[in-house]
Amino acid sequence: MIRLERPNMAINDPRVRTGPSALQVRRYQMENTWDIATTESRQHIINWVANVAHGTTNGKLKNLVLSCHGNPGQLQLGQGFDISQVALFSAWRGLIEKIWLPDCLVARGSDGNAFCSSMARQAQCYVVAPTESQCDEFTTMPYDQLTSFEGLVLCYGPNGNISWQGRNMSSWDYENNFGNWIIGRQGCVGVPD
Repeated sequence: MIRLERPNMAINDPRVRTGPSALQVRRYQMENTWDIATTESRQHIINWVANVAHGTTNGKLKNLVLSCHGNPGQLQLGQGFDISQVALFSAWRGLIEKIWLPDCLVARGSDGNAFCSSMARQAQCYVVAPTESQCDEFTTMPYDQLTSFEGLVLCYGPNGNISWQGRNMSSWDYENNFGNWIIGRQGCVGVPD
């Protein structure tokens, strides 16, 4: 687990399931937690994060977690974001130090790289995202905690370059004796501050 410094915020899309039950939704809890509707507008998400950041003591969030389903270069956060809406993140310029995307595949391939790099440049902050599918056995996380990423993790700097990368164990890499996939968190690479 990764502890995120305050002031922090999490936005949780309700479509992220950690099991077959509709009640098993992955949910991060930060100092400010917003559980959005699947129809939440992009502009409202952008405006509300900026509003929360302005309301902090220093007028800036140290960490923002966007919890949703992902695909290469796409976030299923409310109405969703892809490269065609990435300019909206410029409204967060100077308001966020680091955006965390614990969402499947979002940084994978050329589409994922272009999206995450552009997001970092537009928001002028760091963006941390995985290139592989993410498997969480947790539902509601303790306050200020983020699960470790699986597989290759990339950190994009404010100029859009990859400023750091590390490889964690992937749950898809290991099988138990019965041929079932298992989730393992041993040996995860810590993400630097």
